[in-house]
Amino acid sequence: MRWGQSPFIAMRDSSHRKNGDCPLFLFYIIFIAFLALAGCIQGPDYRRPNVQTPANWDGITRGERHAEVRIAEGQTPEARWWRAFQNEELTNLIETALTSNHDVRRASARVLEARAVSRQAYAGLLPQVTLDPSYTRRRISENVKFAPQGGGIANFAPPGSEFDLFSVPLDLSWEVDLWGKTRRALESAEAEWQASDHDRRAVTLTLISEVGQAYFLLRALDEQIEIAEKTLALRQDSLAIVRSRFQAGLASDLDVSRAEAEAADTAAIIPDLRRQRAQTVHRLAVLLGENPGERTFPARSLRMVIAQPEIPVGLPSQLLERRPDILNAEQLLVSANAQIGEAKAFFFPQLTITGSGGLQSSDFANWFKAGSRIYSLGPSLSLPIFEGGRNLARLEGARARYEQAIERYRQTILQAFREVADALVAIQMRTEQRDWQRERVASAKRALELANIRYREGLVTYLDVIDSQRTVLAAETALVETESLRLADFVTIFKALGGGWEKDA
Repeated sequence: MRWGQSPFIAMRDSSHRKNGDCPLFLFYIIFIAFLALAGCIQGPDYRRPNVQTPANWDGITRGERHAEVRIAEGQTPEARWWRAFQNEELTNLIETALTSNHDVRRASARVLEARAVSRQAYAGLLPQVTLDPSYTRRRISENVKFAPQGGGIANFAPPGSEFDLFSVPLDLSWEVDLWGKTRRALESAEAEWQASDHDRRAVTLTLISEVGQAYFLLRALDEQIEIAEKTLALRQDSLAIVRSRFQAGLASDLDVSRAEAEAADTAAIIPDLRRQRAQTVHRLAVLLGENPGERTFPARSLRMVIAQPEIPVGLPSQLLERRPDILNAEQLLVSANAQIGEAKAFFFPQLTITGSGGLQSSDFANWFKAGSRIYSLGPSLSLPIFEGGRNLARLEGARARYEQAIERYRQTILQAFREVADALVAIQMRTEQRDWQRERVASAKRALELANIRYREGLVTYLDVIDSQRTVLAAETALVETESLRLADFVTIFKALGGGWEKDA
């Protein structure tokens, strides 16, 4: 609320307040400030809800552990957990993405926006002071007895008078936060600021996971292309052998046709694998904040980048301290809790201190003299009596939002525990699956060698050789896919555990 000033104060002939009255206004301010400090904040203070957490990780503390799955219980992931894969190329890609990815930059900008909003909320605790200098040329109508601003001695001006008005008012407005409305709004804004920062961490964690999974997929496709090309070379050699045997009368034209079909079938696989590889490279480029095609990735087999990281699973309850989505949900819960107190404060009187002071004169020469001083200072009280249920509806809405936030918080925790348990089980089962597939590949290769020997000796048909070649190709491809998924599961478990945790990161 801002007090208006009259343009006729400098023209009136009235006594000014004595300087001895000023301490009285000072007393008012000190008294009201004391009330503000003694005022009680409305609404409940935040307390973390009780959440039941599992005592251990299902699938880790029960049953047998695979020899190659190294799990360090009671430890948390390092800040740069991707270094556990011991792959310098992957590390460089992730660090490039962290500095160049546009989603991460946008999330960082949202944090700055939320911080600015919290600073705006803090400004509500402080007095608002404005300076509004002005100059006005006025003329009073000859057909009125008093000035249009209200009449009376203080605002009197002779009819038909014409004058200048120079004014430099300094206006003050301060809503005293007796019931904590502004403080609860500040608490809510700061919690949303913290929530946006945890959201930024979640975006960063997702980015790192996507880069890691895309990189392992790229190397898996490289190895699948290598396997397909080797298989194609072997089938072309077999085709040459069958043709020579056909010319010698030792093989039929059916064997030649089958060998040609198998070679063509293998050759047709390679373009599709190369398409998938190119699209994966394009995906990586976008994650790195680059245009597709700017960066090249020389082919490297997945076997050259495999490393067995250690899984620091920690304790289940530690997820509440490091998972960014859980921390984000909790800060939103803090914000919703503070909004209840803010809504309750609307039921109580609002006390506002307003004032205006400065210099005012119709004669520029007298503008800066002591007689041109003006001021007004005093409190105003606003008590809500009837607003059609608006305040009650505001409070009910705040409580409903709090209930939504608490259920979202609990659901986020359950989802986090499920993701960790799923990832741990996936790593164990895929490790076991990979071992069986290794035995399958070894057996398929032995069967192919025997089929080739027996075919040359005329003991089996070429169809047996073809079946053995198909089995080897399928087994090797499945092994690479499983290993790629297994490495992606390692990335998933690090993400599910909240990644690295650094409060100052």
